[in-house]
Amino acid sequence: MWWAKEWRTLLFRHWQRQRTLHTKFVSENISKENLISTQPNVILKAVSPLPTHIQAWLHDFETNTPLGIINLDRRVFGAPIRKDLLQRVIVWQRDCLRQGTHSSKNRSEVRGTTRKWAKQKGRGKARVGSHRAPHFRGGGVAHGPKPRSHASDLQRQVQLFGLRSALTTKFVQNQLVIVENLKLKSSKTRDLLSILDRNVWDPLADYRKQGHSILFLTMDHMKELDLASRNLQRVHALSANDIVEAGDVYNIMGHEILMIDHKTVRQLEELLRPQ
Repeated sequence: MWWAKEWRTLLFRHWQRQRTLHTKFVSENISKENLISTQPNVILKAVSPLPTHIQAWLHDFETNTPLGIINLDRRVFGAPIRKDLLQRVIVWQRDCLRQGTHSSKNRSEVRGTTRKWAKQKGRGKARVGSHRAPHFRGGGVAHGPKPRSHASDLQRQVQLFGLRSALTTKFVQNQLVIVENLKLKSSKTRDLLSILDRNVWDPLADYRKQGHSILFLTMDHMKELDLASRNLQRVHALSANDIVEAGDVYNIMGHEILMIDHKTVRQLEELLRPQ
């Protein structure tokens, strides 16, 4: 019916009019600069509730007397302890340390003739060729080892994370000793041994069934400390640069006591702090 179509048209126009009244339009004459908000953009970022530093005692090397408390960077000496990453780094290090000089001779390298050892038919036994075959005594080795490299690859960030986990492990287990300096008056072994025995650090003391192994960590190689410690068993001295460049978690975890001076602590924080 014609009147029904007109009625629907009127209802539709009424609905459009009501919609226009309840809708706010922005004038087209407003420039885009006015539409831009002047408020700064706020970027939400998770903030750790833990303090940024942890505290440790500072000792005197010769007398083991506490001198004060120093702050350590939590990101280096309080990092998460990842046993899986420690295992990966240590396996990677030990793979690189393998010489890979193992070798065995195959049937073409052993001494002996290449003639046919027995006739082909008539013996009632298996066919035999060269007597240098692996199943004969004195023959070559089948699929034996040959010289090769056992080195594997590991990401640099995994190495650095392993170093942070190793330092944190020593700190948590109370095996990290921070001293003011590691300077010795002489390079004699007996002088260093007297200091270790006085402070109950001697790895070969009679009263200790299983002695402590000690790793001295300094900024640079100190001549007196290197000469004095090289004649002592289970006592070694390395520099912080050697540890960081090589990703040497194996030596840190392989020694019971890790002894670091104050300057080396700051150097390790600069080298190992995550970016």
